[in-house]
Amino acid sequence: MKPATQRPPYIPKIAYVVPGIVLGLLASTAIGHAGTDDKEITPVTEKSQNSIWTQQYLLGDWGGERTKLEQEGVKFDFNDIGDFLTDVTGSQTHHATYFGRFRASVDLDLKKLADIDAEFFASGIYQYGRNLSGDYLHTNTLTSSIAGEESERIDQIYYKQYLFDHQFAITLGQVAAVNEFGATDFFDILMNDELGYAPNALFSTNQPFSPSGKPGVILWGDLSSITPGLYVKTGAFTAINNPYRPDSNGVYYSNDFNHGATVAAEIGYKEQNTSYDGTYKIGANGNELAVYTNPSTGQGYRGDYNIYGIVEKTVYHPVGADGKLDTKKGLDLLFEFVGEPGDRNALQYEFTTGGRYTGLFPGRPEDKVGFGVIYSDNGDAFSSASQTVSGQGLGGETTLELDYQYNPAPWLSIQPDMQYIIDPAGNSSRDDILVLGLRTIVHF
Repeated sequence: MKPATQRPPYIPKIAYVVPGIVLGLLASTAIGHAGTDDKEITPVTEKSQNSIWTQQYLLGDWGGERTKLEQEGVKFDFNDIGDFLTDVTGSQTHHATYFGRFRASVDLDLKKLADIDAEFFASGIYQYGRNLSGDYLHTNTLTSSIAGEESERIDQIYYKQYLFDHQFAITLGQVAAVNEFGATDFFDILMNDELGYAPNALFSTNQPFSPSGKPGVILWGDLSSITPGLYVKTGAFTAINNPYRPDSNGVYYSNDFNHGATVAAEIGYKEQNTSYDGTYKIGANGNELAVYTNPSTGQGYRGDYNIYGIVEKTVYHPVGADGKLDTKKGLDLLFEFVGEPGDRNALQYEFTTGGRYTGLFPGRPEDKVGFGVIYSDNGDAFSSASQTVSGQGLGGETTLELDYQYNPAPWLSIQPDMQYIIDPAGNSSRDDILVLGLRTIVHF
């Protein structure tokens, strides 16, 4: 143990770490409505690092420095996700597109670094390519959870302070509200935006989303004194007008406060002391912005809201050769519902359900199979407006998804994907669309 009179070891650590963070984020953004989750995409497993095919990261452990830094409270993540998609049926002109997103992030555990019960997180992205759904398909669903507009930007920068022995937390900074209020935890397998990130019906209240974080604050409280695993949280954020313009790099803060505010709240429960994890959430998003109009009657509205409910539950683990449950394998299920007023929104409700099975095939314990169903119902007013203009009212759209994630190395995932869209955009006169895709994920 070092004498108490010596300089605490965390001071030189921070002195070296902070400039590196700034330079790293500036580099990641200088090169460079859907967003995949901004939480770190964890490599599939920790393995002995004897070769490129067994090491956790493509660039290795930096001579042991990466592991040492993480043990001291500094965790870096660099990953690139690429989605190749092509529509092979349907009455629209067919296209093949590629969209990629590189993300660099750093997570500082200030408890380890400076004995402060807090966390600092920052991330930047560079995204590039064409958006199949947004540019060509014109459907309610988005076939890629990362596809948006080409951009290079800061996504999130926030400070999270824990108080009262982790009974309360406050997050302050540039945040992606949808990540905290309504996003799914199935981002590691399902490719469609509604299943792999968040239902489109959530975005009507102008909540900031990844990769377009905006200034905001989130308050979180532990209600375990009532029931272990119970929590509540709420947040307030600057509302998004256009996620990419004029704030093309995520740092045009003076403009962020010109578009009003949006708020969110959630109460949730995480099952405790069980081998079958379960999370249950009910929440709402809303604002008082005077930016909504009934497309059928022209009536204007002040304010909008949506409510959501989420269930994520592990329902099965196989029994291993030792006669015990193998909790690294099994089936997880997802159910989510979002509802909102049909007089001012393109969608009035959306329902998603899906599952992932880890280790289904012998000899492939970390590969995953994913499947999902999305149903989105067009708003009554938008359907009436379509009936007036084109003579065709709009109903619901159904999307089916099936994919398989093959992990040849801890740092590499290869994921073929198939999506089938029935009644695209809720228009029963349109032909169904089959989309084939391939996603790659590389951890550097």
